[in-house]
Amino acid sequence: MSNTPPHAMLDVRADQVHEVAGDRLAGFWMVNADVADALTPDRPAYTPPQIRREAYSWGGLDRTTIGGGTPFGQKLVAAVVRAAWCLVLPYGLTNLAYWARDLGASAARVRRTATVVRLFGLGLTLLFVTTVVTVASDLVALQYLAGDTDALPSQLAPLARLTPQRRLAVSMLVPVAALAVLWLVSWTSRVRYDVDTPAQSERTAKDTPILRREGFWNNRAHATETALIHVGAGLATVAAMTTLFAPPRGQAFGWVLTATGIASAGAVLVAAGRLAATSSRGSDVPVARPEDTVTGGTRATVWGCVALFLAQLLLLFFGPGSGCPSPAARLDGLIAVPTVLVLLLLALALAGLSIRRVSPWWSVGLPALLAGAALLYLGGRAPLAVAVGAAVLVALLVLALPGNDFQAWRGRGVGVFLLLALGGAMLLSNLVVVGVGDWLNRSGSAAGLFSNQVGATAAGDPTGLRAPAIFAWFGVGLVLAAGAALLALPVVMYFAGRWSGVLRKTAAPGRPVDPDIVLADPSTLRARRLANAAHRAEPAVGGLAVLALVALLPCVILPLRPWAADGATPAPLLTLTAWGATFAAALAVLLAGGLVLQPGTGRPLGIVWDLLCVVPRAAHPFGPPSYSERAVPELVMRCHAWLGADDSRRVVLSAHSMGSVLAAAAILDPRSRLLVERGALLSYGSQLRAYFGRIFPELFGAEVVANAPATSARPFAADEFRGDTADATGTPDEGTLMRLLSNPTGDCRWVNLWRPTDYLGFPAYSRHENPVDLRADEIDRSGYLPTVGSHSGYPRTAQYRTALDALRRRIGPGGPSPGAGTDRAGSGET
Repeated sequence: MSNTPPHAMLDVRADQVHEVAGDRLAGFWMVNADVADALTPDRPAYTPPQIRREAYSWGGLDRTTIGGGTPFGQKLVAAVVRAAWCLVLPYGLTNLAYWARDLGASAARVRRTATVVRLFGLGLTLLFVTTVVTVASDLVALQYLAGDTDALPSQLAPLARLTPQRRLAVSMLVPVAALAVLWLVSWTSRVRYDVDTPAQSERTAKDTPILRREGFWNNRAHATETALIHVGAGLATVAAMTTLFAPPRGQAFGWVLTATGIASAGAVLVAAGRLAATSSRGSDVPVARPEDTVTGGTRATVWGCVALFLAQLLLLFFGPGSGCPSPAARLDGLIAVPTVLVLLLLALALAGLSIRRVSPWWSVGLPALLAGAALLYLGGRAPLAVAVGAAVLVALLVLALPGNDFQAWRGRGVGVFLLLALGGAMLLSNLVVVGVGDWLNRSGSAAGLFSNQVGATAAGDPTGLRAPAIFAWFGVGLVLAAGAALLALPVVMYFAGRWSGVLRKTAAPGRPVDPDIVLADPSTLRARRLANAAHRAEPAVGGLAVLALVALLPCVILPLRPWAADGATPAPLLTLTAWGATFAAALAVLLAGGLVLQPGTGRPLGIVWDLLCVVPRAAHPFGPPSYSERAVPELVMRCHAWLGADDSRRVVLSAHSMGSVLAAAAILDPRSRLLVERGALLSYGSQLRAYFGRIFPELFGAEVVANAPATSARPFAADEFRGDTADATGTPDEGTLMRLLSNPTGDCRWVNLWRPTDYLGFPAYSRHENPVDLRADEIDRSGYLPTVGSHSGYPRTAQYRTALDALRRRIGPGGPSPGAGTDRAGSGET
């Protein structure tokens, strides 16, 4: 089982396999009978008699998208869909943060931490809505269409002839369309990815490990309810933001519009409360769960948000003043909305750094105190507000200092993912606003979008379009983050040179394969050097989170205008603002070009989706769909059907890379009784211990697998795992993976292959001698020329066949009929 094409897993050509079950996204495949009969034992694809070899390929679930064909229309559709996948990347990171929480705590604590992460996810949705309103309503409807009508495209002339108030009403439909696209993608993926799995039950609600609870992979009803809440809150946010249009307050209409906007803001808070109430549901909460249906309170809240949105839309289009021109109309105070959102989201992200250790009340109380500081600042109490805000930010950072060596980023995984999510969301928002604004500004520079907002002497045409200054501040942060990365680069290069020198002494030298043939094995130095660097992915991602924090801090510091006492904006800040705007515009062009020109049907940053899509969408309903929600139940049902048909049948799950995580989840599934009794696991290129056990301790950690807890790779040591010296002790507990795969005689029905040249593969039990891990050859001699093996090609090694034979003996004798058998094996690469 792997996420690569089935023919690659079975080591044959694409036209030599056929699907026996599944669809174009995932399924079980076999080699054609005529091809299998012609294979000889010396071929890697050879299958011994009385063995049925199936390849479960699930890569279509997490890397493919529609479109991408030759015609321009298909390429355009594929580019739009890829852009949508970029937009949901932050939502996927939020879902990772949700499952990185301490899921083994008390029920009350689990609910509270779930609420924190879910509120963060709602904030990301509102930030997305704010971005769309900024572009559609402010930049386009109220500024661009108010310009010289003769210079506008003819398609926009009817809109340009409308009054600003009516143009604003029409523009409100754009964020609705954007939310509809998110909802459609979410709903479609639920239909295509979800399979018929049992609902969550009270009987197993408190079982541990958590993966042994019934219905863990069934998230349909919960995702539907949270998606409705996000859509309702988004519509209410659009209605509230249009109040910034500020018609004359002397008219009754003005007060009605304002009252509707205030009610809409209240509706957003009610929706947040409804979202918090959903934290009592879910497979991670160890209590009896209510019926998995959308509650009446949620339905009433969503319909209320829809009614307020429609009321505001009709008031703007048909209300008094809709026929009066007002060329200078703007959404006054628009900058306050994204600024406050970023402030609160940053506080929640920083609170996430300590949420596994500190009471979740701190995670809510400190951001609430920060919101109070923002209100004080808006009320004119700037010194007190700055003092309180600075104290809160320092407190959040101090609380994050202690850590746990056996957890990802020393227990700060929730905060790391949330910082990356917020940084990614702001980057995409910045690219959209600056990119669209720069394109509409024609001859004006990108820096001109922020003239008269950053400072009176800012460069740019004072008659051009204007964007909220927070995007200028984030541009400053981008420049500072890029500068910090450049400063760190020489340090990284220095240590990389030291690592290479140490590796040069240990890499296998070339040697003849046969005395009669002058043919040397290739050196493993290059592969070991790449693997040595790639193994430091965890500290590298932590560094990215720090850079995200650097980029975000100007968004909450510079709006305070600390230079206001002198009156003029400092010249260096103006330069950084211009650089940041230009940098953002260039990134927008590169991103757009990459989305259009990317060949094939793959998603951008394909390998990232392997991690993002492994856990259910529990925090953000618009995140990328989890392939595990289909793959694990599908694998369990396939094995159950096979084993249940004949007591003599056996199964070996041969799982590569991420497939080892799915295989472990399948074995831990409460419905896998037959698989546990008559199955075995052969994993290779696995990240189960090194990454997933550290990121999700309660799902795949040492207490679940019963292996040795892993420490992080050392960022600067030549031997990246010098400190990984822990070993497992004692008898595995009931329900752990090792216990489930252990025979009464003590034999372990699990073998894991790894090698130092594998940049994504690690020992699965410990780095000491143990009954699970087996080191595989680094040189692949199965072809005409020897090559260095890395993350793929394990089934071609002698150790693979040795391990497979050993596992077949350990699961006991079987008497399958010809053409049926005991081994489901596959290979491939991530």
